[in-house]
Amino acid sequence: MIEKCGEKIGRIVECVETRIAEINQRYRNGPDLYFYKRVICLRNSSSNIISFLENDYCIEILYATLVAWDMNSRRAKLKYFDEFKNNVRSCRDNFEKIESLTQGDIDVERLIELLKEIYLNLHVMQTKARLVANSKLLHFLFPKICIPADRSNTLEFFYGNHSESFEKYGDIVRLSFEIMKKMGHWERYFDNGWNTTIPKMIDNAIILLVGKSVS
Repeated sequence: MIEKCGEKIGRIVECVETRIAEINQRYRNGPDLYFYKRVICLRNSSSNIISFLENDYCIEILYATLVAWDMNSRRAKLKYFDEFKNNVRSCRDNFEKIESLTQGDIDVERLIELLKEIYLNLHVMQTKARLVANSKLLHFLFPKICIPADRSNTLEFFYGNHSESFEKYGDIVRLSFEIMKKMGHWERYFDNGWNTTIPKMIDNAIILLVGKSVS
């Protein structure tokens, strides 16, 4: 997969370097941005993943952010909050293992192994679809290493179709780490809008390149 995506990786890097600030003018900036900044702030201020998960308010903001990110609109339906909370907390052991990986150089393949276990056990939606909600939730919990993904942008950009699977998500995570290696000084592109983390910046570049979700 990575070997076949060299040109697309180059386009993402170029987009970040030349026009990533456009996302703040061209993308949505209502409740979805407010709750995103709120959940990232709460996660960053938590001493660890367990303290975040044990705080009911943090879980409520996590839930509200998914709603703001269209996970409870049209055909997407989140489970009732109590069921959502219990399911997310049931994955705490693997969340803790992921957090331990971030203490040094990240073993990407080990990360993907843990993400697979979590992905297959996270059931936060009433429907069977998982990739969009699970990847967004994982990004909120681990904003510095997990990229959010969706059908109309991420899957369209890399695969040209919208069919989802964990294998595709795992490849997208691998690709995000390859992109991170291609650039230095990511911090120069950070801002107070959508460009707050490197994985989200990569996602933003894909949104700009696909062009469907921006005016």
